[in-house]
Amino acid sequence: MPQRILVTGAAGFIGSHLCKHLLRDSSVEISGIDNLRSGDWSRTPEIVKRVERDINEFSEADWRHILEGVEVVYHLAAEKYNSSKSTPERLLATNVLATERLARAAAKAEVKRFVFTSSLYAYGSLGPETMTESNLPEPITLYGASKVMGEHILRSVDRELGLSWNVARLFFIYGPRQHAEGGYKSVIITNFERLLRGEPAVVFGDGQQSLDYVYVDDCVEALSLLGSSDQSRKLVNIASGKANSVNDLTEEMTSIAEQSGKWTIGPADWTAGSRRVGDPSLFERLFDWRASTPIQEGLRNVHRWMSEESR
Repeated sequence: MPQRILVTGAAGFIGSHLCKHLLRDSSVEISGIDNLRSGDWSRTPEIVKRVERDINEFSEADWRHILEGVEVVYHLAAEKYNSSKSTPERLLATNVLATERLARAAAKAEVKRFVFTSSLYAYGSLGPETMTESNLPEPITLYGASKVMGEHILRSVDRELGLSWNVARLFFIYGPRQHAEGGYKSVIITNFERLLRGEPAVVFGDGQQSLDYVYVDDCVEALSLLGSSDQSRKLVNIASGKANSVNDLTEEMTSIAEQSGKWTIGPADWTAGSRRVGDPSLFERLFDWRASTPIQEGLRNVHRWMSEESR
């Protein structure tokens, strides 16, 4: 019998890559759920059984029907940070209430593993200290607070009903097929778009603000380990541990686009002076794995994909 897997947010950036990665194993059968507010089924392998529906519409009974026979749940669907399509009410309904219904249903359906994608925004830190799992979460955005609540929901459901779970706090995931979600675009996508139009990249402020980037292939490999390993009830960073300054990132991007040094300076924004980097050592110790894709290679892959898309 094939292993049955459910992926919420299966038409999204990370979800579609995750489905592709999981299907390397021919013995798996995947059902994917997405409301297509920011997802696109064209990114998802056709073999995935598709359910086009908003997770807010599912009752616990609906979930239990869908989860019949499912062994692993990867819960990626969420209202995203800085999404222009979202409201506080919708964000809480999706990231908290719908997550609670799904988790309870998964426990009652005796799902073997529930993997929840949380976020660096759960920490609320702008640095300079590296973020570790032992840090007290102090989110400064509603999105971050909703992710912390999602983590606690799993612990609560586990205590009441029994649920084997793992939580991944994702840092800055990038790669091909990454689109703007509700109008928000990463600095990588935005500046490659400018460079492909023949315009200069833009660096805001002094460019010393730094971020921890993880290539999407590394991210989904880590998520699959959280779903398949004997390790459970772990909360871990999916991070590289490396600080990439915007200046260094932009210099590399302009070189890849064969427009070396072509950028302008914009006014400083709220990220000025920030250093958002995660400590990956707990994940590495528990799972004997680390992110391995060099930033240069990942950026070349993104530029190649965007160049082909623009033709």
